[in-house]
Amino acid sequence: MMKAEELDRQLLKIFTQEVRERSCDMERMLIGIEEAEGADEKRRLQDQLLRMAHSLKGAAGLVQVRGIESICHWMEEVLTHASKEGSALDRTKLDLLLRAADAIAEAGRLLAGGEMLSSAGAEGVALELQAAVAPGMSHGSAPPKPPSPPAAHQVPVRSTDLDGSMRVSADRLDALLHRSGELLAFDAVVRAHADRASRLREQARRLRTVGSCSETETAGIETGLRELAASLRNDGRLMHSAVTALDHEVRRARTQPFAAACKGLERIVRDMAAHAGKSAALEIRGGEIEIDRSILAGLQDSLRHLVRNAVAHGIQSPEERRLAGKLEKGRIVVSASVSGDRVQVVVQDDGRGLDTASLRKLAGQTDSIESEEEGDLLQRIFEPGISTSASVNRLSGRGIGLDIVRRAVEDMRGTANVAQVPEGGAAFTLTLPLTLATVRALEIHVAGHVLTIDTSSVERVIRVAAEDIGFEQDRPVVTTGAGTFPLVDLARWLGLRAAGEPISSEARPAIIIRAGGRQTAVLVDAVAGEQELLARSLGPRLQKVRRYCGGMVLHDGRIALLLNTSLLAGAAPETHAAPIPDAGQIATSERRKVLVVDDSKYIRTLVRLILQAAGYDVAMASDGQEALQHLRHHEVDVVVADVDMPAMDGLELTQAIRSSDRLAGLPIILITGREAAEDRARGLEAGANAYFAKNRFDAHQFLETVSQVV
Repeated sequence: MMKAEELDRQLLKIFTQEVRERSCDMERMLIGIEEAEGADEKRRLQDQLLRMAHSLKGAAGLVQVRGIESICHWMEEVLTHASKEGSALDRTKLDLLLRAADAIAEAGRLLAGGEMLSSAGAEGVALELQAAVAPGMSHGSAPPKPPSPPAAHQVPVRSTDLDGSMRVSADRLDALLHRSGELLAFDAVVRAHADRASRLREQARRLRTVGSCSETETAGIETGLRELAASLRNDGRLMHSAVTALDHEVRRARTQPFAAACKGLERIVRDMAAHAGKSAALEIRGGEIEIDRSILAGLQDSLRHLVRNAVAHGIQSPEERRLAGKLEKGRIVVSASVSGDRVQVVVQDDGRGLDTASLRKLAGQTDSIESEEEGDLLQRIFEPGISTSASVNRLSGRGIGLDIVRRAVEDMRGTANVAQVPEGGAAFTLTLPLTLATVRALEIHVAGHVLTIDTSSVERVIRVAAEDIGFEQDRPVVTTGAGTFPLVDLARWLGLRAAGEPISSEARPAIIIRAGGRQTAVLVDAVAGEQELLARSLGPRLQKVRRYCGGMVLHDGRIALLLNTSLLAGAAPETHAAPIPDAGQIATSERRKVLVVDDSKYIRTLVRLILQAAGYDVAMASDGQEALQHLRHHEVDVVVADVDMPAMDGLELTQAIRSSDRLAGLPIILITGREAAEDRARGLEAGANAYFAKNRFDAHQFLETVSQVV
């Protein structure tokens, strides 16, 4: 029998999930009441809200969460009072009920984090609700003064809308169980094939031992092998079908409707517009489209930034809109659509549009520009520090929001684009993969390195000869039968080839990519083909390394980094500038050797690429013991080691090196995920020359430190 404590714990967990969902529903319903056109529709929604508050009150009483129970009770009283009068809630009561929904949502967050609520935390909102029903019942004290409408950064945001948990329907679980059952059946089939192969091998071994065999015995073995091969081919096809079907069901189980990423946007529009003296409504289109939850989770903050931007910059005041011949209430549309293996999300408003004159001034341009160039100019709105707002306030003017959007989208292997709407307004388009789990990738070779490009950004592959390459306005371009494109020599862009080294006269492959509305030709050494690969995040420790947006293990076991095509396409006008120093920048006439020690293959590979791009020779080890073994037989100039490793960690490795007569003077740089001051002190006390935190890793600073210690 289940213990009482365990039952209470499970009930509280179920209740917390209900609070999360009900608070979102309450907010949506309250905004629906405010926007409903007819009195009958308003009253219908109020009755639904009344039943919802009553239901949640009962659930709160069951688990004895008195704060939520009290808020729901007084919400019920407010709504019952309005129902008896046959009246619709006015703006003041709607604001009060929205604050009550916020208090319930906050209580749910505290419960989810393991914190128990005190009744005092909900008392303020409960007293306001009580006073709205019967002012004389507020315990003899005046009700708290309602807070002013929230500013942009104060708009309630639920971090739990798309947290690590999700619900999967029973039908989908049944489908997964069916597919996994098929694979279990194949497990028995494969073992039967293995037994049959063993019997044939044993039969052949006995015949070899005897030294002779009859034609009948030989024919029996040959027949058995043919039948086994045919069975393996047939069962292989069936297993492939089962694995493909299971993969499909797993992907379906990971999806959620696009509307899940849009929760809270209506509230943001409502409160921000009211605070700014504007009127605006939000419309969601394509909310039913199923998208991988990892994409939706990454989209939430970007959608909130764009919606805030639309209210703050795009939507005009009612007076301005009347003078412009528009409806007083502005409109913001958030839509989603799917094309192939990409999802396109558009946030569009019917406001004033982007101020191209201000953008041109910020860009240092004064002359009139062609239409093609205007498209490039508009993309500068995504640059950090760029804002067309005339002043800085709580809503806008700091020039950071859209840069955050672009970076978040690029981290998901997507692109962000902006355009003017002909009839007035701006449209921000985010193009993203349907899933982050796998990538259809093009394997390429550059200066001895293996890299990959997402094929969704690839338009075609061509061959380029030296005579096809020229310059337009000091920018390299390549002329092909399909037109002229900006050119990026990938090896130079990555710092794997010196800037002054001439391009080979032999014809080489070039990949035409499209990202962020730009077409760019990327020059490589070889194209090896396409593969469907599992994508791995580089993690927050390497988030500043913007040239790559993931890593993957190829089918032959090699590690390949996935190039950030958005950054690559935008680099075309600046290909002469290499962000990572090339070999000519090393302040020594000979190549230095670095030993990189890290238990993560991805981090080892990434650090190796950075160092090799700067002209260093690199050796690698997976832990401290392997590093010491290498140092016994090879000379190196500096050791770069992770702190947290199995077998022997970075601190133990540092101490072992410092205690060695031969190696005591060897420079050591520690890189770690630990940020505490005491951890840094331990590293330096152990004898490290420098100490880097992975979550703030910067390639330039790292290379400067390496050059200083060698």
